[in-house]
Amino acid sequence: MCVARFIDVFATGLVAGAFLTGSFALHPAAATLDAPSHLLLRQQLIHRLSKLMPPLMLLPVAACITAFMFCRISMSWEINTLSGVLSLATIGITIAVNVPLNRCFARWSPSALPCDWERCLQRWNAAHSARTAAAVAAFLCAIFAGS
Repeated sequence: MCVARFIDVFATGLVAGAFLTGSFALHPAAATLDAPSHLLLRQQLIHRLSKLMPPLMLLPVAACITAFMFCRISMSWEINTLSGVLSLATIGITIAVNVPLNRCFARWSPSALPCDWERCLQRWNAAHSARTAAAVAAFLCAIFAGS
């Protein structure tokens, strides 16, 4: 396997795995907490993940481009292109929906939640589900691009 393709598959899998961990472990666990505790947990996650996730989410895009440059013969460019587009979609969803809501969550006080906080949380969760689906699809495409 071309090294650039390995990096492409690995990077895309990391993003998909991070989002799946949130979807199936972290967010359901947070949902069992009372509202102030849930917000405190979310604020701590936002603080930590806002530094880790941007470069991690950009890595599959860069790896996809690198795989195009160095592994053309050993991969399907159509499927790899779809993987790159889906990776860009995860970034787009994040920037358009999740980041603005994260900024709201970060400003809120656990002792004085806004009356529409649950609606905001539902919007965030819906966007997270969409970007998780896009990230998993990107990962599958990265795998199958070499078949």
